[in-house]
Amino acid sequence: MLSRTTTTWLGFARRLVTWFAGELVELAGFGPDVEPHTRVTFRAVADAVVPETPVLAEELGPEHVPGGLAIGLDEFAITFVDDGFQLGLPHLGPQGNIPLAEPIAHALDLAALSLVEQGDNEAEPRTERALSLLGPDDPAPAEAEDAVGPFAELSRRDRLRAVGILDEFELTFSPTEADLFELDAGLVGQLVIGFVEMIYYSEWQGYDDFVEPPSLRQHPNEPAAVQSWHQTGFPGFANGYAALRGYLGSNEGSLGAGETWTTIDAEADVRIRHESGSFRENEYDTSDYEELFAVNSG
Repeated sequence: MLSRTTTTWLGFARRLVTWFAGELVELAGFGPDVEPHTRVTFRAVADAVVPETPVLAEELGPEHVPGGLAIGLDEFAITFVDDGFQLGLPHLGPQGNIPLAEPIAHALDLAALSLVEQGDNEAEPRTERALSLLGPDDPAPAEAEDAVGPFAELSRRDRLRAVGILDEFELTFSPTEADLFELDAGLVGQLVIGFVEMIYYSEWQGYDDFVEPPSLRQHPNEPAAVQSWHQTGFPGFANGYAALRGYLGSNEGSLGAGETWTTIDAEADVRIRHESGSFRENEYDTSDYEELFAVNSG
């Protein structure tokens, strides 16, 4: 076990030095703008968060087998993370973007190493596990092996455990010599799990080109065009779903007035009403409240 851990640390250190030196060579098939280690790591994210589920084929049907990798969820997440966070820093370009996918991939590797060091992984890390995520247009496993980081070597369950460890970290990174950013690494966990789940069940897959401005995007609005819609039986979006349906209230302190639209609880007289009501002040007595800490008015 010690030999395995030492080897993992040395391999990660070598990749990290290469990353900071900016000398990673692009591998054919991974795309021109994203270095291969980031690609493999985000594939491991998508595979863990929205995995293939062949066991559901017999019970629910074959449409429930494909996971996030079947529709390029990893590629979408990288594109959105790198291009979607516009911080308004003029010296970083017209939109002030900071590409975050690469530092996020290395943060996940640090979490994976911590998981293994603590002995909290259930399965032994294996490079073959990560190489199995490669697609038909990717480099051969022998060529891609150097792009595999510790996170991608973990089992699906262990990857999710590693993400939980991120709450213990504070991250700093400098995209330029003039910028230093600090953040709670727990935000990375929310991004790679909560955000990835959210976008999987959104409508993004149906757009002909999601990177186009919203006014230029075209969407067929067909459940068959969006894998997650097909799996969940969502019928597609329709005008009026987000429309105001009335005002929730009761006879006591009601925010709704006028005729009843829908009754929620007849016994408690909780109803949705057509017209807005009015706020009322609460009856809490706070006259004896004392500030625990002195307030510096200066």
